Amino acid sequence: MAEYRVQKVRDAFLVLNAEGERVGPFWTNELAAERERQRMQEAFDIRLKRVLRPCLCCEAQFHSQGIHNRLCDACKAHANALGREMTG
Repeated sequence: MAEYRVQKVRDAFLVLNAEGERVGPFWTNELAAERERQRMQEAFDIRLKRVLRPCLCCEAQFHSQGIHNRLCDACKAHANALGREMTG
């Protein structure tokens, strides 16, 4: 989930947070603004422990939403379907 984004304003680029607030300086170069956005996003993800993790079921790498999220979407959907079959 992206919390930061780059937006062009006149002749400059800004890094904005999820609320649309400017969180850094004005950049004249879009690539520099994108690098700053990526740096901020990575720091934010690390604080929330949102990192690339191996799925506990199939071992595929996926972007976890936090330490509580240990199954990839495919395995989670499969587990939910199995649960419905068992109770249905």
